[in-house]
Amino acid sequence: MKVVVMGAGVVGVTTAWYLAREGAEVTVIDRQPGPGLETSYANAGELSYGMTSPWAAPGVPVKAVKWLFMRHRPLFIWPVFNPRMWRWMAEMLMNCNSTAYARNKGRMVRVSNYSRECLIDLLEEETLDFDTRAQGTLQLFRTEKQLKGSKADQEILAEYDSPFEVLDRDGCIAAEPALAHVRDKFVGGLRLTADRTG
Repeated sequence: MKVVVMGAGVVGVTTAWYLAREGAEVTVIDRQPGPGLETSYANAGELSYGMTSPWAAPGVPVKAVKWLFMRHRPLFIWPVFNPRMWRWMAEMLMNCNSTAYARNKGRMVRVSNYSRECLIDLLEEETLDFDTRAQGTLQLFRTEKQLKGSKADQEILAEYDSPFEVLDRDGCIAAEPALAHVRDKFVGGLRLTADRTG
């Protein structure tokens, strides 16, 4: 079987490797001069298994309207008549509730856990030198309300065995000492202990 993989980022190269291992003749094509120079590069080497969350979440519609009017907006929607786009937006809005969010986040965490296990197996099988660091990631919360609001995510992470710890301000600083300089800017955090960088 001959297969062409478009994109030589982390996902494309890994997909090509697994396909080749199963006997496929694989060609990887990328518009950049080397692997991992676009999305994978912009992701800063994050292997964030616990940080996965659906875009469709409670409160996102209000945030999205605010984003549209920001000077450096993270969201822009071309005002065109495209039935597919409007249908997609309607489906997204229908998923911006706590029930759909929990269901979708659970799905994402299960896929992330699978990816984490695959990487562990891959590192046992192949010698890969990619400056891996297994220090987890830390999500900071500026207010007690935000910290309490993360309880729903914590429940989903616990349900699907995605390891984490809830830290107070001092715990966050112990995990990342540079935060001592801005200790008045946050109240605590959620540390996702299985996350890596590389």
